Amino acid sequence: MEATLETSTQAPAWGTLQQVRDHLYDQFQDPPFDPASGLPVDELERTVRAYLTAHPALPRVLQKAHAYRLVVTRGQIHVDPLDWYADKLNHGGIVRRIRDEWYAEAKAGPLSKEAGWFDEMHRLGVARGLLDMGHISPGWENMLCGGLGGVLAEAHRQRDRLGAAATVEQSAFYEAVEIVYQATIALASRFAAQARAMIPDHPEHEAHLAAIAANCEQVPAGPPRTFHQALQFVWLMHELIEMEGEMVRSMGHFDRTLYPYYRADIEAGRLTRAQAVELIQFFWIRYHARTRGRHNGKNFLLGGQRADGSDVTNELTEVALQAYEGLNVPDPKLSVRYHPGSPDWLYRRVAGLIRAGHNSFVLMNDDPAIAGMVKRGKTPADARTYLPIGCYEPAVDGKEVGCTMNLVVNLAKGVELALHDGVDPLSGVQVGPHTGDPRRFTTFEQLWEAYTAQMEALLTRCAEYVRTHERQWPQINPSPLIAATIDDCLARGKDIGRGGAHYNSVGAVGVALANAADALLALKQAVYEEKRYRMDEVIAAIDRDYEGQEAMRQYLRHRVPKWGNADPEADRLARRVADHYCATIHSFRNARGGPFQAALFTLDFQLTFGRATGALPDGRRAGAPLAPGVGASPGCDREGVTALMRSVTGLDYTETPNGAVLDVMLHPSATRGEEGLDALVALIVTFFARGGYALQLNIIDAETLRAAQRCPEHYAALQIRVTGWSVYFVTLPRDEQDMFIARNTHAFN
Repeated sequence: MEATLETSTQAPAWGTLQQVRDHLYDQFQDPPFDPASGLPVDELERTVRAYLTAHPALPRVLQKAHAYRLVVTRGQIHVDPLDWYADKLNHGGIVRRIRDEWYAEAKAGPLSKEAGWFDEMHRLGVARGLLDMGHISPGWENMLCGGLGGVLAEAHRQRDRLGAAATVEQSAFYEAVEIVYQATIALASRFAAQARAMIPDHPEHEAHLAAIAANCEQVPAGPPRTFHQALQFVWLMHELIEMEGEMVRSMGHFDRTLYPYYRADIEAGRLTRAQAVELIQFFWIRYHARTRGRHNGKNFLLGGQRADGSDVTNELTEVALQAYEGLNVPDPKLSVRYHPGSPDWLYRRVAGLIRAGHNSFVLMNDDPAIAGMVKRGKTPADARTYLPIGCYEPAVDGKEVGCTMNLVVNLAKGVELALHDGVDPLSGVQVGPHTGDPRRFTTFEQLWEAYTAQMEALLTRCAEYVRTHERQWPQINPSPLIAATIDDCLARGKDIGRGGAHYNSVGAVGVALANAADALLALKQAVYEEKRYRMDEVIAAIDRDYEGQEAMRQYLRHRVPKWGNADPEADRLARRVADHYCATIHSFRNARGGPFQAALFTLDFQLTFGRATGALPDGRRAGAPLAPGVGASPGCDREGVTALMRSVTGLDYTETPNGAVLDVMLHPSATRGEEGLDALVALIVTFFARGGYALQLNIIDAETLRAAQRCPEHYAALQIRVTGWSVYFVTLPRDEQDMFIARNTHAFN
């Protein structure tokens, strides 16, 4: 039975978002689960634990599958008659807790040395390393084209192809896929049955309940026939994959994947454009309700290219932007891909939204992104279908398990270690190798060799320890639900943690490029070229956080060129730091048979790593924030945004296949009126034409931010782009608010 979007009751089926918006915002806080629909959480968990206790010899992938089965088939459910979607399962986080216990077990056992070392490095602000199970995207098109029934049919075909040649591991994987997919289909049937049973008691909401029932009778078992069914499919799988133990960090190429369903509905008269906007808003507000504006959001992609290089942008692109504008929330976040064939209206529409404060955008340049992926072994056709995973990290849609945040490294720590013979100066811990007493270095090249030796030793050890984590993946988080959607996992009979995906990569993020480059340049100029200060004087000053040496600090801060001002010397050195980092990362292979891939961005490590980083020779004080993204050190981009972009676009972004981003803050006066909008569009176009990778913007003035601090109740809806996500400004801690104000006013001294 196909869903009908008409209503014969007195209550309106459409146009209800504003009336129920507060209700939808709170929908996940305490859902009224039907007690008769299943087991309460405590009893459900006892049932799951009893099963695992009774079957200790089962492979982990089957233990996980049966835990999932019990939760989704026996847990309580709830269908909301005010909503257009079904999703409420009282799972209590049971499956994820089991995953966490298995991870803790591995950290206490086979990963004890590596996990302990990474914990210490994180505390020292040197690096963070882990098993990244949270930056991944399922194969949305693989699911949608045939439904879960199609995925199951393919699993059966591949299992039959192997026959008796299948290994124990492969047989267990196929069995696990069967278990979780049949359970998922059964859950949708439960939602459908409950929705139909509710109609007599809620006749005023018959249209919603009938649509939910019809949709869940069709998807996810079969392929969606309508736009509404496609959205229901995507949301339910998001919820269940996250319940399985992964964080779904890309919701797919929205206007490419879902456009055929939208177009068919419009042409058949099943749906109007206004109704499509409302369905998207009901769909997207769920993500905001999940994060409540406090977390890093879910990524939806618009624009860009198809595999053949043709432009994706279509009517659904604009419909999605209209829905986003009307919601005015920081989550979901939207990535917009641009290429030489992108239409002019897309630049102008997105720029206008950002100028109006709707800034949950990252703007991405297809040319360097695709070229960088091809360099690392992807075909051009596959690379053109990339999705930004998490924030800005590309991965091939439905073919790649990117694990884009396995490793984060503080590039500025390499300078500290080089100046202290491998010792972290704040803690006294010998982190790196002995590279010599820098007081005895007579040339800058000797210092450079010490810096690169420290970085190479650190990165080599990090890569080794990440590989050790990866080898434990099958025991920590078997993932049959998501694995079966990704190319080659079914053909190989391998889970994603065993390298079953077509492409398997590890992301390594370099933080604080500007701080490292500025610190090295300060020593190059002040110690080796001008001989204004001796190396021992500079080291003594930074070890005391410049106490009693303010004149030196001011000189190093303001009289030495800084990255981000189009200074040739500063730009050359920053490029040298970036090139060395990327080349070192790209020399490594991971435990799943794929490459390590370099990135240059900062996220909230700007603060956390900054607090654990001592004073630097560029005049930065101990504990101060590090530089955002590939941008300048806070307060050091003194020549304006054009100079900043000239510096930043001097990097080779085909060597950052795991992403890079520039954060730009503009005063509202620079973008007022049509001329201001023209200027903003020109800025974006120029950045991309010069080879920039990704761009995110805040258009706001410091006085507005200060007013929001004074009277937060009047600025509850004020959004800012923090880094890879947006938040309400008033929800940030005071120190982070102050950092944004300082960036806006260049108040860092």
